[in-house]
Amino acid sequence: MNILYLTHRFPYPPTKGEKIRVFNQIRYLSRKHAVHLCSFVDDPSDLECLSTIRQKCASVNIVYRGGLKSALLAICALFSGQPLSNFCFHRKSFAKIVASQVNSQEFDCAIFSCSVMAQYSSWLPHIPKIIDFIDVDSEKWRLYSERCSPPRSLVYKLEAQRLATYEKDVASSFDHTIVISEEERRIIEKRVGRPSISVISNGVDLEYFDRMNIGMCHKVEPAVVFTGVMDYFPNVDAVQHFCEDIFPLVRRAVPESQFYIVGRNPTPQVKKLAKQRNVVVTGEVPDVRPFLSQARVAVAPFRIARGVQNKVLEAMAMELPVVGTAECFKGIKATDADGTRVASDADTFAQYIIDFLRDDATRSYAGQQARRYVEYHHRWEEQGTKLESLIEEVVWRKNRSSGTLGSCPKLSSH
Repeated sequence: MNILYLTHRFPYPPTKGEKIRVFNQIRYLSRKHAVHLCSFVDDPSDLECLSTIRQKCASVNIVYRGGLKSALLAICALFSGQPLSNFCFHRKSFAKIVASQVNSQEFDCAIFSCSVMAQYSSWLPHIPKIIDFIDVDSEKWRLYSERCSPPRSLVYKLEAQRLATYEKDVASSFDHTIVISEEERRIIEKRVGRPSISVISNGVDLEYFDRMNIGMCHKVEPAVVFTGVMDYFPNVDAVQHFCEDIFPLVRRAVPESQFYIVGRNPTPQVKKLAKQRNVVVTGEVPDVRPFLSQARVAVAPFRIARGVQNKVLEAMAMELPVVGTAECFKGIKATDADGTRVASDADTFAQYIIDFLRDDATRSYAGQQARRYVEYHHRWEEQGTKLESLIEEVVWRKNRSSGTLGSCPKLSSH
């Protein structure tokens, strides 16, 4: 099949949730099909990885999206009645690329990654279209509005309302909708009122995130770790909450414990946390695995979270027990038996960490169970197979309804 794939983030390097998802989907689909990528790029350094994506795709077209222009467009959007997010990703040059692709060759289907890309669907009126919302972004903005003060909270609330209406329209007009978790599906189904929504989760690179491939860890300190891009608001809020409300309780019981905040672009608020005793802010690191390998427990103290947390899957793959909030595990069905602990308050959260820091046998067993869980539930191969089968079904159904395909239940591969 010829597949047109439109995404708002350039998928390499796969260092953020949506980039990880898109890259692995393309990597799987490109084994049998011709994937034609149209993507925005917002980080010039990503262009150094262009050759890696070209090896996977039949064609690659990119448009640079500068931050200043996006901000100006978002301000204009306040008076338009449309979601601000859509204006941030609106470029005539991108629309021209999509139109050129459609005019130059035939596509069996098109995949739109994230709701903001749906605005380019009008250039593909007769092609089967699949929208991968990943997360329900309107819910994310609603949660932002509850955590921020005016005037930002007012803008975020407005964006949540506009996006919710837009997401409903998109889900109703596309041939099929994909989300990343059952929680996201329930939200969209409630709005749209129809069940043609599929859940395709994220996987984890089990070979890469394997403790056995890192070698022996020489550090013996009781380390607690959090990984993530540290200019992302939910991550910033999570580590601030942990350092203010949870880690002091851990440190009181285990004075030598260390908390590592590992990730690029730490904000001034995050950097300030390093002034606290036993808190280390690393900034960007070439490889997060040594930090996961040396830690005794990973934490996910989210008060704002949507979908599937890749950082949790990666820690579990590295045989680390994970302590998190209920918000963190809405997209991951792991239980205590799978090496995770869900805490509803700071005291419980801290006690779970203390137990893991003090009890080597419990920690080791929990880590082994965590690894088994992701091996069973979060292989990229399995998620890719689901996506491929769904694409074939949508294309067949669309072609059958238009009379261009007989009763053949499956399309041949490229």
